[in-house]
Amino acid sequence: MAPRAMSIGSMVSFAVDRSARTGGEPGGGERLGRREAFARGLLEYVLKNAKGRSAFTRLIAGLDDDPQEFRTAPRTGPVPFDLVSPLSDGGQIAITVRVEGTVDDALLTQLLAELPASSCSRLVVLTPRSGRVRTQIADERLVLLSWNKLARRLTAKDPKRAEFWRLLGEFGEDAGPLAVRSPASPRILLDEAVTQEMRAHLETFRLVSQELIGRDARFSTSRRGGGAVLQVGASGSQLGVEFGPVEDGTPVWLTGSRPVRSFALAIGALATDEERDLAQRRLRGIAAGSSWRTDPAYEPTLGEFIGTPASPALEDARALLWEVFDPRRLEAAGFPTVPRRQPELGDDRLSVRVSYPPDPAAGTFLVSIGGSSTWKTLLPRVTREYDGKTYIVQALKSDTAQDLVTKVHEALVSLATKP
Repeated sequence: MAPRAMSIGSMVSFAVDRSARTGGEPGGGERLGRREAFARGLLEYVLKNAKGRSAFTRLIAGLDDDPQEFRTAPRTGPVPFDLVSPLSDGGQIAITVRVEGTVDDALLTQLLAELPASSCSRLVVLTPRSGRVRTQIADERLVLLSWNKLARRLTAKDPKRAEFWRLLGEFGEDAGPLAVRSPASPRILLDEAVTQEMRAHLETFRLVSQELIGRDARFSTSRRGGGAVLQVGASGSQLGVEFGPVEDGTPVWLTGSRPVRSFALAIGALATDEERDLAQRRLRGIAAGSSWRTDPAYEPTLGEFIGTPASPALEDARALLWEVFDPRRLEAAGFPTVPRRQPELGDDRLSVRVSYPPDPAAGTFLVSIGGSSTWKTLLPRVTREYDGKTYIVQALKSDTAQDLVTKVHEALVSLATKP
């Protein structure tokens, strides 16, 4: 049992001990299982405290009952509850936690069917905001909640255990692979200087793509890259060109099987015709090699840096936007990227195309930046392609990177489900 005098140290130790006893979860792999087992351990620790348990029951489950202590329910059983507590009338509070992804209607139906037949039974499903559950199920026994909302509600109403609820909420939101970790404020996307700098480096990237590969780049729809990848020509056996993290002053890379064959090109934003000519000569020198893309021993010979190096602010903006364009997050929100139909980077727009499988008639949608001959901001735009209806996602002063990504997903849902 948790000690009477609660502390953050004992809470973490308790969760470590609990998760160490947990193997890989069915269908999820050991790494995912450990994260969720740790979150379950943190929650179990707080719920072992009678007053913490009472606050959870009243404020989250919406019951006046005084439940017995929660116990773990093995995920290897027929129904993946994580914690369960019996109620005095024969009902039960069952908790299912998710740190990565979400749950679907089929699983929710199965979980609800396993609850004892009592109007006081509750199924509490906790997920990150990035994996928010969207369901057609209307059942008063079902409580869907994000870790963030759980923490906000209980830190306000159960102040003596506020630090424990806060830690639980932060871990649940931030520990999963799909958590948005960019520290940059979305307000950086309103900075006109950063906007123009981004556009200038994307223009350099287009020049590099055309000179070396002969066509413009587009976002990859493969999930193997671990995030958004804007590239052209790259594969395990051939070098291509990628617009990625800023290193040595440039976001433009020759890249193949990363990280072994990745080379920053030492070309920045090109402000003058002279700089553009120098860059073209360098690129044409590379392209003149007969096997530069396929030779595993090839390394480019680069001279002095050409153009204006990328600023730290540009990398902050790029990293934030790549969170928005991440195909894993878009798919988790219900909008997978459309294979073989991704738009190429143009002179006025960078975008990714997604679909909405629950309603194929809704067509496809673009998540983009730009969209005009003059870029004023880098704020994401969400467009329904069949009629061109567009939402520009705003960045409030108080918004976090996660808030911005969530707003993009909400705009997609709105366009997919409303006229």
